[in-house]
Amino acid sequence: MTSQATDMTALIAGPLLSDAAMRTAAEHGLTLVPLKPYADADEMIAAANAIGAQAIVVRMGVVSRAVIEGIPTLRIIAKHGVGVDGIDRAAASARGIPVVVAGGANAQSVAEQALALLMSAARSTAWLDRRVREGHWDKPTYAGTEITGKSIGLVGLGAIGRAFLHLLAPFGGTVRIYDPYLGDAQLPVGTIRCATVRELLEQSDIVSLHCPLTPDNRGFIDADALAAMRPGSILLNTARGELIDETALVEALQSGPLAGAGLDTFASEPPAADHPFWALDNLVVSPHVGANTREARIRVGISVVDQIAAYLTTGAIEPRNLVNTLAATAA
Repeated sequence: MTSQATDMTALIAGPLLSDAAMRTAAEHGLTLVPLKPYADADEMIAAANAIGAQAIVVRMGVVSRAVIEGIPTLRIIAKHGVGVDGIDRAAASARGIPVVVAGGANAQSVAEQALALLMSAARSTAWLDRRVREGHWDKPTYAGTEITGKSIGLVGLGAIGRAFLHLLAPFGGTVRIYDPYLGDAQLPVGTIRCATVRELLEQSDIVSLHCPLTPDNRGFIDADALAAMRPGSILLNTARGELIDETALVEALQSGPLAGAGLDTFASEPPAADHPFWALDNLVVSPHVGANTREARIRVGISVVDQIAAYLTTGAIEPRNLVNTLAATAA
């Protein structure tokens, strides 16, 4: 790989990228400077301006309008992953700054995390582990739930949803999909399209969220939606925590209809130490680590580095990874 330019600098909102991505950056002549996770706007602006950052790699933090307007050298924003709800895309568009994602690079890892959460929720592995460590032996009384043959509903069928669908194939059963952006020709063979979310909720034993967070779907899994789910059903979320009304979810796990839930994301991260979730034995959680595998980190890191270098040197953008609207995309 040959560098086409030098003195390119990017601020990482969060820790350094994988070793492979750092080597790729060096080959491009791109300097990467880390910033502490979840830095506030003033800290991000100061750090970026101190190095004349032309790019921001967003790992752990919010890139607000204030940040975008406060860094005059900024030319591109790259998400280390695919979720861009923490980036003010309108503000970026107003300055002609492209916002790009690592499309598909972490899909397999997130899908595998969804499957892990499903298996754990269905068989209470976290609870049983704790019980055994505490000296209990629940073999005479415990009964889990089989996944095989169940009706599964997927809300959203992007790269992660499709990877999860592939992982579910050995379990058989019926798969229903709600995705208003999915054309008929894109509907996987053997699956059923649902016209509404409620239709999917009413007919699924397992519901898994794989959609981006938008102003229209924030909190759409609310008390009414949860009440529509089948008795004994399981809810999974590896997308964005704000998709779910957490107060309503607690009630649904306490008094029905849900038998269990698996969450990798939360409305506020990290959740408070006194969150009602922690009193629930039928909830299994992980700290937003669906994409955190060695393999995914390598693919995602290289993807964002390559995209930043390509844009800063030639103005090139991969259209499928561009997530905001630009009047012009020339560098």
